Amino acid sequence: MAVRFPIFYQSWRNLLFLHWNVPAPILQERLPPGLTVDTWNGSAYLGIIPFRMLNLRPTIAFSIPYLSNFTEINLRTYVRDRCNRPGVWFFSLDTKNNLGNWIAQKFFHLNYRSRNTLFSTDSNQMHTCELWLKSPRLEKQVFQWTDASEDFMPSQHPDTLEFFLTERYRLFSYNYAHAQLYSGAIEHKPYRLNRPDLKRFATGLVDDNGFDTLECGQPDSILASSGTDVRVYPLEKVD
Repeated sequence: MAVRFPIFYQSWRNLLFLHWNVPAPILQERLPPGLTVDTWNGSAYLGIIPFRMLNLRPTIAFSIPYLSNFTEINLRTYVRDRCNRPGVWFFSLDTKNNLGNWIAQKFFHLNYRSRNTLFSTDSNQMHTCELWLKSPRLEKQVFQWTDASEDFMPSQHPDTLEFFLTERYRLFSYNYAHAQLYSGAIEHKPYRLNRPDLKRFATGLVDDNGFDTLECGQPDSILASSGTDVRVYPLEKVD
């Protein structure tokens, strides 16, 4: 068995996981060849995940504050490839890190987009994440929540929805110019999740990605985590 070495280290902090149960065919038609929507008890999910990215760096270099620390908000779903490997498919990943976005687009074929984002935590430990979308018909997207004092580990209950939505150790991307699917493994300690008090959320990111027919009201699943440290491995072509 070949020895693998990570190419990036990064930390994910103050994550909010908002998910909606949506029809699988709507998601499937937006996936590239080679991927199938993954479901839990027959249901497919679309998620908005705001979080802080910290200390992003190649394994052979130091982190640089402007390039290594930023706010990200992604829209994603869950998939399997032809080898039945579970993973994440990102419809969009929004940050204001222009250089980092270009690198991720160019070399990892991920749909990173340059958008203004802001993250803050007040004295009452309320987290606020803001995203400004470019579409003129969409207002500023605001997410606010406070973490619950009690947490739990979904890794101890792999048959649950919480495990399905968060414990994912593979991402997929697609080079449309060459019609090539890629897969990349990640490693991190299992999440410690909590059920936060969600004060405010927005769903403009769903419309902004072309899912105009979806009506997303109150999320079907609301989870949060203080975060984890991550190792990212090289992309590999998927046959």
